[in-house]
Amino acid sequence: MNDERDSTDEPEVLEADIAAWKKKVMPSKHAARDSKPFTFSKPLAGVIASLFLIGALATEADGLETLDAHRERWRAANLHSYVYAYKKFCECHPETPPETYVTVQRGAVVDVRHKPYGFDHYVQAESRNFEWYWTIDQLFDLVASGFESGADVRVRYDDELGYPARLFIDRDRNFIGDEIDLELTRVDPIER
Repeated sequence: MNDERDSTDEPEVLEADIAAWKKKVMPSKHAARDSKPFTFSKPLAGVIASLFLIGALATEADGLETLDAHRERWRAANLHSYVYAYKKFCECHPETPPETYVTVQRGAVVDVRHKPYGFDHYVQAESRNFEWYWTIDQLFDLVASGFESGADVRVRYDDELGYPARLFIDRDRNFIGDEIDLELTRVDPIER
């Protein structure tokens, strides 16, 4: 192969090509120094910070007011014994969460069963683990604590009975795996 370039010229040609390319695609290294940065005046910065704080507090207050109204609707239904089912979404089974059935009698969890995806039968939870499952009243408390702590809270309530039908709580946006993401699929009263 006949290459007409002298091998001693190659590094200089290569450096010139690289320099020309950098000039085309990369901003000047002095661009930041040559332009004036955008800054807020102190009064304007204070107003903006206040608006963000008021917005956050208003969101918490609105969330708690809405929560309280739905909690009252739930209390008015006077259900102390019921079975509810939910799906909990997480990274361990993002597309096929098991359905969990929680039986509550007189305000206490007395039975928990899981139906894993693809199974035709239920798996019974051990009674020593019932403390890790919520009553619907405890779901309201969970949502309230999320609002009060400034967590990312998204909740949709059942129109008829008022319980949290879909809830998402993320207490730390920088932490993976601490989210609570539930969808209640049914609430059935237990005959008295």
